[in-house]
Amino acid sequence: MTAKIRQWGNSAGVRIPKEIMVLCNLNLNDDLEMISFEGGIKLQKKEMKTFVDVAKPILYTDGWKFDREEANERN
Repeated sequence: MTAKIRQWGNSAGVRIPKEIMVLCNLNLNDDLEMISFEGGIKLQKKEMKTFVDVAKPILYTDGWKFDREEANERN
């Protein structure tokens, strides 16, 4: 399938055919990540991060312990 780059205000745009929208599980107003590489552009649906995904490095750290006395000594 091919598409043409068209003028869209001061930017350029490409229409995504309905068949591709359905195959890729895309909906209107979805956020897409645009990744450029040598010779092309990759578009993929942006994943919504959950609180656990964001907090995982903080919640599941091995060997880290908060020491209130040590923190107070730094002030």
